[in-house]
Amino acid sequence: MNTIHIERRGKRRYYRAPSEWNELTRRQIFAWCGIVRQAISVEDALAAAVLLFYKIPLDLLSWLSPGQRFKLAESLGFLDGENRLTTNVIGRVRLLGRAYHGPVGRLANVSIGEFRRTEIYYQHWLRSRDPQLLRLLAATLFRPKGKGGADDVRERMVERRINRRARLFRLLHPNWLHAILLYYEGCRAAVRKLYPRVFVKATGGDQTDGRPQPWKLVDLDTHILAFSGDKLGTYAETNEVNMHVFFKHMTQRLEEYDARQRKGGTV
Repeated sequence: MNTIHIERRGKRRYYRAPSEWNELTRRQIFAWCGIVRQAISVEDALAAAVLLFYKIPLDLLSWLSPGQRFKLAESLGFLDGENRLTTNVIGRVRLLGRAYHGPVGRLANVSIGEFRRTEIYYQHWLRSRDPQLLRLLAATLFRPKGKGGADDVRERMVERRINRRARLFRLLHPNWLHAILLYYEGCRAAVRKLYPRVFVKATGGDQTDGRPQPWKLVDLDTHILAFSGDKLGTYAETNEVNMHVFFKHMTQRLEEYDARQRKGGTV
């Protein structure tokens, strides 16, 4: 956490604000999403974050020199950098009297089938910016309580319920949808760094509408099908396997394949 003190008229006051993504509170992520959804400059966005996060009285903030205000904004510069949000500070969202629970940090309790679905929505959203795709992503990750396992209170993923929930999520505050997007993007980036053998960066400048796409657009269903039938079980059973277990297994199999290739062996 960032801690600063301001001394005025013989009184010293202390104020605190987050110093990195995972120190944001639920209220702060909601506020930040409200800021970034506005058509304002980065400087103005960080200035607004200083006011909301440090909670310095406006008259005291105005009393500070421009240089001091700049340093305060600079202390929140991580918000304009790489998204490293991997803790689910949102927890759950409520709509029409019902709670919808999200996955735990780093998507640790997400199945490979669930991740495959969110990836499809996310990658197509990058291309089209269709808000319905963002609602589908949110409706996949955030589900009501059900008969899940010990590490997941959410109900099992059912396609017809996802589609129905996505229609309902039209009523969800857009700040929460954007917060879910930020959380997913942060976890997504962390997952790709964790399994570099699985996620290969695109080559040849893959582009859509003139915008470069940082990763290949790929449906993980091909990989799920390829690695099913082994110790992960049938295709349907493999879809239910924890995402991290699947990627670790996939990494191991790919490394074994590479080793055989180097020795000139057969697959």
